[in-house]
Amino acid sequence: MKKLALFIVVSISLLFIMVPTTTLARAGGSMGSSSTSSSSSTGSDSYYDNYRGYRGYNNFGYNRFTIGDIVVTGFFILFSVYSFKRNRQKKYTPPETYDELTPQINTHFEPFFYQVEDAWTKNDLETLKTLMSPYYYAKQKKIINGYIRNHKIDKMDGLVIIDLQQVMTSSNEKVQVIVTAQARDYFQYDNKTDDYNNQIQEDTNIERFKEIWTLTWKDETNLQLCNIKTIA
Repeated sequence: MKKLALFIVVSISLLFIMVPTTTLARAGGSMGSSSTSSSSSTGSDSYYDNYRGYRGYNNFGYNRFTIGDIVVTGFFILFSVYSFKRNRQKKYTPPETYDELTPQINTHFEPFFYQVEDAWTKNDLETLKTLMSPYYYAKQKKIINGYIRNHKIDKMDGLVIIDLQQVMTSSNEKVQVIVTAQARDYFQYDNKTDDYNNQIQEDTNIERFKEIWTLTWKDETNLQLCNIKTIA
């Protein structure tokens, strides 16, 4: 118990001296999968996480810790220590029961996937609204608006599906598809020079990612996206 108390004290202390950190966001991740090498670009905007895009839609922009954040974090750490292993397993363990896509999903999912990703890489909120559930769209709209404010677009070059499998669930309303795909995922800025943006593109590698897409049917031929969860 003494070690746990010491861990909490040290963790809170570190928060006071932490510099601003960047977090990633996406549509089409819950975690950044594209990595980059070092770049010759200079200035604060050339920081590593300003380069790469994000597979998932969770956060965007810069985060700064306030005093309130630190106090809340101190209380939260105690709970997190006990639940970390269990929660990590839930987040990253793929479902055990899955199979080939049903004929209906096989026909409609792939074009739907590319339509979502195309709209995401264009900051196209109007199209995304028609492809997502209202609740999920509201969350993604915040991310896209953050991109627009920061003059950036999440580009995905060479996006291609590698494999598709359907999760066997007891729900008749929702469909879950495991997507394995790859792309070169990076940010481009409309207020930066061509040289700056080209350097980002050149420094980014094509990488593979794996996600679970949860969907519902709007009608017999149109899918609606409800959630995306990344599998590590």
